[in-house]
Amino acid sequence: MSNPSLTSISEVVKNASRLVALTSRISPSFPLSRLCIKVAATWEGLQACRQLTSQGIQTLATTVFTLEQAILAGECGCMYISPFVHELKAVFDENYDDGGANLALCLEAQQYYEHYSYSTRVKAAALLSVAEAKGLAGVAAITIPPDLLRTLASTEVLGQDIDELSLFTNGKPSKGNELERRTYMDDETSWREAFSKAYDGKGSRLTGEAIDAFKEYQIKGEQLMLEKEKR
Repeated sequence: MSNPSLTSISEVVKNASRLVALTSRISPSFPLSRLCIKVAATWEGLQACRQLTSQGIQTLATTVFTLEQAILAGECGCMYISPFVHELKAVFDENYDDGGANLALCLEAQQYYEHYSYSTRVKAAALLSVAEAKGLAGVAAITIPPDLLRTLASTEVLGQDIDELSLFTNGKPSKGNELERRTYMDDETSWREAFSKAYDGKGSRLTGEAIDAFKEYQIKGEQLMLEKEKR
């Protein structure tokens, strides 16, 4: 992941390019077609993805909580987006209740991409249960934590279960505002306004909280590496 503490377009582009260069240096035979740099889905992050895409560097827009982020990510050429179906806090704190999963965002984003022929794919993240995994059957990709993956491996799943539970089988096609074509790529003001209003402002708040959490992990990782160097 590109350093989540970086806040300017140029900084994110430079950091992502450095990760690509390090990959080639450490493992020259590693095919860069398999490398995809995760970037936080802020205005600056997604505009950085736009530049990186033009340089042939594949990107994944993470911390996606709104359709507005998904639309801009598609316009900027991201290979994937990762909509978080739960708040990040709910993933790490089993006692925290975030009010339930937002599976519908994955369906809306995928329908939007398919309708307007974007190549960006939806890679759902932050799942907490087998039921949610079944509900997302049909999405392009899913990030599944180890514990949930083990539970899925030992769970009998019938085709009928998937047909009954999957939003992608039974979900209604998006209509009206959801599938109305919008363009934000060169209109920062309109995007920021729409993003700030999405889900009554909740999307913007959750994105900020998730990025803050990733910043903490970045700092802890850097501290760990420094400690190892001193030994």
